[in-house]
Amino acid sequence: MPQVYYKVLHVIHYSCIFLITCAYWAGILLNYTYVKMWISGGQCAWLLNKPLFTSHQRLNEEHLKEKKIKYINNKSFEQWLVGFTDGDGNFSITNQGNKWGLSFKIAQSRYNLRVLNYIKKELGVGSITKDGTKGQYFIRDRKLIESIVIPIFDRYPLLTTKYFDYIKIKKALSILNDVNMNKEDKNIKLLEIKNSKVDLNYVSPAWKNVVLPLTSINSLNNVMTKNWLVGFIEAEGSFYLTNKDTTRIVHGFGLTQKLDKIVLDGIRLMLHIKNPVRYKELHNHYILDTTNSRAIENIIVFFKDTMKGVKSLEYRIWARSYTKNKGNYDKLYNIRNIIRKLRKNLLEIQ
Repeated sequence: MPQVYYKVLHVIHYSCIFLITCAYWAGILLNYTYVKMWISGGQCAWLLNKPLFTSHQRLNEEHLKEKKIKYINNKSFEQWLVGFTDGDGNFSITNQGNKWGLSFKIAQSRYNLRVLNYIKKELGVGSITKDGTKGQYFIRDRKLIESIVIPIFDRYPLLTTKYFDYIKIKKALSILNDVNMNKEDKNIKLLEIKNSKVDLNYVSPAWKNVVLPLTSINSLNNVMTKNWLVGFIEAEGSFYLTNKDTTRIVHGFGLTQKLDKIVLDGIRLMLHIKNPVRYKELHNHYILDTTNSRAIENIIVFFKDTMKGVKSLEYRIWARSYTKNKGNYDKLYNIRNIIRKLRKNLLEIQ
Protein backbone atom coordinates (compact mmCIF):
# COMPACT_ATOMS: atom_id res chain seq x y z
CA MET A 1 0.00 0.00 0.00
CA PRO A 2 2.71 2.56 0.84
CA GLN A 3 4.50 1.71 -2.42
CA VAL A 4 1.35 2.41 -4.45
CA TYR A 5 0.90 5.65 -2.53
CA TYR A 6 4.41 6.84 -3.33
CA LYS A 7 4.04 5.84 -6.98
CA VAL A 8 0.88 7.95 -7.24
CA LEU A 9 2.68 10.91 -5.66
CA HIS A 10 5.56 10.37 -8.06
CA VAL A 11 3.23 10.46 -11.08
CA ILE A 12 1.41 13.56 -9.80
CA HIS A 13 4.72 15.33 -9.14
CA TYR A 14 6.07 14.86 -12.67
CA SER A 15 2.69 15.51 -14.24
CA CYS A 16 2.64 18.90 -12.53
CA ILE A 17 6.13 19.69 -13.77
CA PHE A 18 5.09 18.71 -17.30
CA LEU A 19 1.97 20.88 -17.24
CA ILE A 20 3.80 23.88 -15.83
CA THR A 21 6.52 23.52 -18.46
CA CYS A 22 3.93 23.34 -21.24
CA ALA A 23 2.17 26.41 -19.89
CA TYR A 24 5.47 28.28 -19.68
CA TRP A 25 6.43 27.61 -23.28
CA ALA A 26 2.89 28.21 -24.53
CA GLY A 27 3.04 31.65 -23.00
CA ILE A 28 6.41 32.34 -24.60
CA LEU A 29 5.23 31.17 -28.00
CA LEU A 30 2.00 33.16 -27.90
CA ASN A 31 3.87 36.34 -27.12
CA TYR A 32 6.89 36.04 -29.38
CA THR A 33 6.45 33.42 -32.10
CA TYR A 34 5.35 35.84 -34.82
CA VAL A 35 8.31 38.08 -33.99
CA LYS A 36 10.73 35.15 -34.00
CA MET A 37 9.55 33.76 -37.34
CA TRP A 38 8.94 37.00 -39.21
CA ILE A 39 11.39 39.53 -37.83
CA SER A 40 14.24 37.69 -36.18
CA GLY A 41 14.82 35.06 -38.80
CA GLY A 42 14.84 32.40 -36.12
CA GLN A 43 16.76 34.29 -33.43
CA CYS A 44 14.55 35.14 -30.50
CA ALA A 45 16.49 37.22 -28.01
CA TRP A 46 13.82 36.99 -25.35
CA LEU A 47 14.21 33.22 -24.94
CA LEU A 48 17.84 33.42 -23.90
CA ASN A 49 18.71 32.82 -20.26
CA LYS A 50 15.14 32.27 -19.05
CA PRO A 51 15.22 29.67 -16.24
CA LEU A 52 12.18 27.43 -15.98
CA PHE A 53 12.41 26.91 -12.27
CA THR A 54 14.40 28.13 -9.29
CA SER A 55 14.71 25.98 -6.19
CA HIS A 56 13.29 27.37 -2.98
CA GLN A 57 11.85 30.35 -4.83
CA ARG A 58 10.93 33.14 -2.45
CA LEU A 59 7.96 35.18 -3.52
CA ASN A 60 7.94 37.65 -0.68
CA GLU A 61 8.19 41.39 -1.30
CA GLU A 62 11.74 41.68 -0.04
CA HIS A 63 13.03 39.10 -2.52
CA LEU A 64 11.30 40.81 -5.45
CA LYS A 65 12.72 44.16 -4.40
CA GLU A 66 16.24 42.73 -4.28
CA LYS A 67 15.78 41.08 -7.65
CA LYS A 68 14.60 44.36 -9.13
CA ILE A 69 17.81 46.22 -8.44
CA LYS A 70 20.14 43.38 -9.41
CA TYR A 71 21.92 44.06 -12.71
CA ILE A 72 25.00 42.38 -14.16
CA ASN A 73 27.30 44.56 -16.27
CA ASN A 74 27.28 43.74 -19.98
CA LYS A 75 29.83 45.86 -21.82
CA SER A 76 28.53 45.45 -25.36
CA PHE A 77 24.90 46.02 -24.32
CA GLU A 78 25.77 49.06 -22.20
CA GLN A 79 27.74 50.71 -25.00
CA TRP A 80 24.89 49.93 -27.41
CA LEU A 81 22.36 51.40 -24.95
CA VAL A 82 24.37 54.62 -24.59
CA GLY A 83 24.43 54.96 -28.38
CA PHE A 84 20.70 54.28 -28.65
CA THR A 85 20.06 56.81 -25.87
CA ASP A 86 22.21 59.41 -27.66
CA GLY A 87 19.83 58.86 -30.55
CA ASP A 88 16.37 58.48 -29.00
CA GLY A 89 16.76 58.65 -25.21
CA ASN A 90 15.77 61.33 -22.76
CA PHE A 91 16.63 62.33 -19.19
CA SER A 92 14.03 64.60 -17.59
CA ILE A 93 13.25 66.40 -14.37
CA THR A 94 9.60 67.13 -13.59
CA ASN A 95 7.79 69.08 -10.90
CA GLN A 96 4.11 68.38 -10.31
CA GLY A 97 2.29 69.63 -7.27
CA ASN A 98 5.59 70.62 -5.68
CA LYS A 99 6.75 67.02 -6.03
CA TRP A 100 9.93 66.34 -7.95
CA GLY A 101 10.41 63.39 -10.28
CA LEU A 102 13.27 62.04 -12.37
CA SER A 103 13.00 59.77 -15.37
CA PHE A 104 15.01 57.94 -17.98
CA LYS A 105 12.96 57.39 -21.13
CA ILE A 106 13.40 55.94 -24.59
CA ALA A 107 10.66 56.48 -27.16
CA GLN A 108 10.12 54.54 -30.36
CA SER A 109 7.46 54.05 -32.96
CA ARG A 110 5.23 51.11 -32.07
CA TYR A 111 6.67 49.65 -35.25
CA ASN A 112 9.83 49.05 -33.20
CA LEU A 113 8.48 47.92 -29.83
CA ARG A 114 10.81 44.97 -30.15
CA VAL A 115 13.81 47.12 -29.21
CA LEU A 116 12.09 48.47 -26.09
CA ASN A 117 11.36 44.92 -24.95
CA TYR A 118 15.00 44.06 -25.54
CA ILE A 119 16.16 46.96 -23.35
CA LYS A 120 13.72 46.05 -20.59
CA LYS A 121 14.83 42.42 -20.67
CA GLU A 122 18.52 43.32 -20.46
CA LEU A 123 18.10 45.82 -17.62
CA GLY A 124 15.48 43.76 -15.82
CA VAL A 125 13.57 46.86 -14.70
CA GLY A 126 11.35 49.60 -16.09
CA SER A 127 8.00 49.66 -17.85
CA ILE A 128 6.72 50.03 -21.40
CA THR A 129 3.67 52.08 -22.36
CA LYS A 130 1.92 52.41 -25.72
CA ASP A 131 0.23 55.60 -26.84
CA GLY A 132 -1.12 55.99 -30.37
CA THR A 133 1.76 55.28 -32.73
CA LYS A 134 4.43 55.54 -30.01
CA GLY A 135 5.91 53.19 -27.45
CA GLN A 136 7.94 54.39 -24.45
CA TYR A 137 10.29 52.64 -22.08
CA PHE A 138 10.49 54.33 -18.64
CA ILE A 139 12.48 54.13 -15.45
CA ARG A 140 11.08 56.58 -12.89
CA ASP A 141 12.14 54.99 -9.61
CA ARG A 142 14.96 57.12 -8.18
CA LYS A 143 16.65 54.13 -6.57
CA LEU A 144 16.72 52.28 -9.88
CA ILE A 145 18.02 55.35 -11.71
CA GLU A 146 20.77 55.63 -9.10
CA SER A 147 21.66 51.94 -8.94
CA ILE A 148 21.30 50.90 -12.59
CA VAL A 149 21.08 53.85 -15.01
CA ILE A 150 23.76 56.18 -13.66
CA PRO A 151 26.55 53.57 -13.37
CA ILE A 152 26.09 52.65 -17.05
CA PHE A 153 26.31 56.25 -18.28
CA ASP A 154 29.24 56.94 -15.97
CA ARG A 155 31.14 53.99 -17.45
CA TYR A 156 30.30 54.92 -21.04
CA PRO A 157 29.61 58.66 -21.41
CA LEU A 158 27.07 60.03 -23.86
CA LEU A 159 28.68 61.59 -26.96
CA THR A 160 25.94 64.11 -27.79
CA THR A 161 24.47 67.11 -25.99
CA LYS A 162 22.30 64.64 -24.07
CA TYR A 163 25.29 64.40 -21.74
CA PHE A 164 24.18 67.83 -20.46
CA ASP A 165 20.72 66.48 -19.53
CA TYR A 166 22.31 63.44 -17.92
CA ILE A 167 24.44 65.64 -15.66
CA LYS A 168 21.30 67.59 -14.72
CA ILE A 169 19.72 64.33 -13.56
CA LYS A 170 22.78 63.45 -11.49
CA LYS A 171 22.82 66.88 -9.82
CA ALA A 172 19.08 66.69 -9.10
CA LEU A 173 19.45 63.22 -7.62
CA SER A 174 22.24 64.44 -5.34
CA ILE A 175 20.04 67.26 -4.05
CA LEU A 176 17.02 65.02 -3.53
CA ASN A 177 19.19 62.59 -1.53
CA ASP A 178 20.69 65.34 0.64
CA VAL A 179 19.19 64.84 4.11
CA ASN A 180 20.84 68.03 5.41
CA MET A 181 19.07 70.35 2.99
CA ASN A 182 15.61 71.71 3.74
CA LYS A 183 12.74 71.46 1.28
CA GLU A 184 12.75 75.14 0.34
CA ASP A 185 16.45 75.13 -0.57
CA LYS A 186 15.98 71.92 -2.50
CA ASN A 187 13.17 73.45 -4.53
CA ILE A 188 15.27 76.49 -5.40
CA LYS A 189 18.26 74.45 -6.52
CA LEU A 190 16.19 71.88 -8.39
CA LEU A 191 14.29 74.58 -10.26
CA GLU A 192 17.58 76.19 -11.24
CA ILE A 193 18.88 72.88 -12.58
CA LYS A 194 15.63 72.08 -14.39
CA ASN A 195 15.59 75.44 -16.19
CA SER A 196 19.25 75.42 -17.26
CA LYS A 197 19.70 75.27 -21.04
CA VAL A 198 22.44 73.75 -23.12
CA ASP A 199 24.63 76.03 -25.22
CA LEU A 200 24.32 75.55 -28.99
CA ASN A 201 28.07 74.97 -29.21
CA TYR A 202 28.12 72.46 -26.35
CA VAL A 203 30.34 69.41 -26.84
CA SER A 204 30.13 66.38 -24.57
CA PRO A 205 33.16 66.06 -22.25
CA ALA A 206 33.57 62.55 -23.69
CA TRP A 207 35.42 64.26 -26.55
CA LYS A 208 37.88 66.13 -24.30
CA ASN A 209 40.86 63.90 -25.17
CA VAL A 210 40.22 64.02 -28.93
CA VAL A 211 42.27 66.28 -31.17
CA LEU A 212 40.03 68.40 -33.40
CA PRO A 213 39.32 68.58 -36.25
CA LEU A 214 38.85 64.84 -36.72
CA THR A 215 41.00 63.58 -39.58
CA SER A 216 41.14 59.78 -39.23
CA ILE A 217 39.80 56.87 -37.19
CA ASN A 218 42.90 57.09 -35.02
CA SER A 219 42.01 60.68 -34.14
CA LEU A 220 38.78 59.39 -32.55
CA ASN A 221 40.97 57.97 -29.77
CA ASN A 222 38.49 55.12 -29.11
CA VAL A 223 35.81 57.56 -27.95
CA MET A 224 33.31 56.12 -30.44
CA THR A 225 32.97 52.34 -30.23
CA LYS A 226 31.30 49.98 -32.67
CA ASN A 227 28.64 49.02 -30.10
CA TRP A 228 27.82 52.70 -29.51
CA LEU A 229 27.55 53.32 -33.24
CA VAL A 230 25.25 50.34 -33.80
CA GLY A 231 22.92 51.66 -31.08
CA PHE A 232 22.98 55.19 -32.44
CA ILE A 233 22.27 54.09 -36.01
CA GLU A 234 19.40 51.86 -34.84
CA ALA A 235 17.86 54.98 -33.34
CA GLU A 236 18.80 57.61 -35.95
CA GLY A 237 20.14 56.00 -39.12
CA SER A 238 18.32 55.33 -42.38
CA PHE A 239 18.96 52.54 -44.89
CA TYR A 240 17.06 53.61 -47.98
CA LEU A 241 16.54 53.20 -51.73
CA THR A 242 16.28 56.36 -53.81
CA ASN A 243 15.84 57.36 -57.45
CA LYS A 244 18.95 58.76 -59.14
CA ASP A 245 16.84 59.35 -62.24
CA THR A 246 13.74 57.88 -63.86
CA THR A 247 15.55 54.66 -64.80
CA ARG A 248 17.90 54.14 -61.86
CA ILE A 249 17.40 53.33 -58.16
CA VAL A 250 20.42 53.24 -55.85
CA HIS A 251 21.13 52.31 -52.23
CA GLY A 252 21.66 55.09 -49.73
CA PHE A 253 22.53 55.56 -46.09
CA GLY A 254 22.12 58.71 -44.02
CA LEU A 255 21.27 60.46 -40.78
CA THR A 256 20.70 64.01 -39.54
CA GLN A 257 21.37 65.94 -36.33
CA LYS A 258 20.37 69.44 -35.26
CA LEU A 259 23.42 69.68 -33.02
CA ASP A 260 26.56 67.61 -32.45
CA LYS A 261 28.29 67.91 -35.81
CA ILE A 262 31.30 66.25 -34.18
CA VAL A 263 29.27 63.04 -33.80
CA LEU A 264 28.49 62.94 -37.52
CA ASP A 265 32.14 63.67 -38.30
CA GLY A 266 33.11 60.69 -36.15
CA ILE A 267 30.55 58.41 -37.81
CA ARG A 268 31.79 59.50 -41.22
CA LEU A 269 35.29 58.29 -40.32
CA MET A 270 34.07 55.05 -38.68
CA LEU A 271 32.08 54.08 -41.80
CA HIS A 272 34.64 55.34 -44.35
CA ILE A 273 32.20 57.78 -45.96
CA LYS A 274 33.96 60.28 -48.23
CA ASN A 275 31.13 62.79 -48.36
CA PRO A 276 31.59 65.62 -45.83
CA VAL A 277 28.98 66.46 -43.21
CA ARG A 278 26.76 69.23 -44.63
CA TYR A 279 24.63 71.86 -42.97
CA LYS A 280 21.12 72.31 -44.35
CA GLU A 281 20.17 75.87 -43.54
CA LEU A 282 16.57 75.44 -44.71
CA HIS A 283 15.96 72.64 -42.17
CA ASN A 284 18.51 73.83 -39.59
CA HIS A 285 20.30 70.52 -39.26
CA TYR A 286 23.48 68.69 -40.19
CA ILE A 287 23.29 65.77 -42.58
CA LEU A 288 25.58 62.86 -43.39
CA ASP A 289 24.55 60.69 -46.32
CA THR A 290 25.99 58.67 -49.16
CA THR A 291 25.02 56.60 -52.18
CA ASN A 292 28.64 55.82 -53.05
CA SER A 293 29.01 52.10 -53.81
CA ARG A 294 32.27 51.68 -51.88
CA ALA A 295 30.79 53.37 -48.80
CA ILE A 296 27.59 51.30 -49.04
CA GLU A 297 29.66 48.10 -49.16
CA ASN A 298 31.62 49.19 -46.07
CA ILE A 299 28.36 49.93 -44.25
CA ILE A 300 26.89 46.54 -45.19
CA VAL A 301 29.90 44.76 -43.70
CA PHE A 302 30.01 46.99 -40.59
CA PHE A 303 26.40 46.37 -39.52
CA LYS A 304 26.08 42.68 -40.42
CA ASP A 305 24.52 40.68 -37.55
CA THR A 306 24.67 43.59 -35.08
CA MET A 307 21.23 45.15 -34.62
CA LYS A 308 18.65 44.35 -31.95
CA GLY A 309 15.42 45.97 -33.13
CA VAL A 310 13.22 45.86 -36.22
CA LYS A 311 15.73 47.99 -38.12
CA SER A 312 17.76 44.78 -38.38
CA LEU A 313 15.08 43.47 -40.76
CA GLU A 314 15.14 46.65 -42.84
CA TYR A 315 18.93 46.46 -42.96
CA ARG A 316 18.91 42.81 -44.09
CA ILE A 317 16.43 43.47 -46.90
CA TRP A 318 18.39 46.57 -47.95
CA ALA A 319 21.79 44.83 -47.82
CA ARG A 320 20.58 41.70 -49.59
CA SER A 321 18.99 43.74 -52.38
CA TYR A 322 22.34 45.47 -52.93
CA THR A 323 24.10 42.13 -53.35
CA LYS A 324 21.38 40.46 -55.42
CA ASN A 325 19.62 43.24 -57.31
CA LYS A 326 21.95 46.22 -57.71
CA GLY A 327 21.17 47.94 -61.03
CA ASN A 328 17.83 46.16 -61.50
CA TYR A 329 15.31 49.03 -61.44
CA ASP A 330 12.14 46.93 -61.36
CA LYS A 331 13.28 44.67 -58.52
CA LEU A 332 14.63 47.56 -56.43
CA TYR A 333 11.40 49.48 -57.01
CA ASN A 334 9.41 46.50 -55.65
CA ILE A 335 11.78 46.03 -52.71
CA ARG A 336 11.44 49.67 -51.75
CA ASN A 337 7.66 49.24 -51.67
CA ILE A 338 8.04 46.06 -49.60
CA ILE A 339 10.04 47.94 -46.96
CA ARG A 340 7.43 50.71 -46.84
CA LYS A 341 4.58 48.19 -46.50
CA LEU A 342 6.52 46.28 -43.87
CA ARG A 343 6.76 49.39 -41.69
CA LYS A 344 3.03 50.01 -42.10
CA ASN A 345 2.02 46.41 -41.36
CA LEU A 346 4.27 46.08 -38.31
CA LEU A 347 2.85 49.31 -36.94
CA GLU A 348 -0.69 47.96 -37.32
CA ILE A 349 0.00 44.64 -35.48
CA GLN A 350 1.79 46.18 -32.49
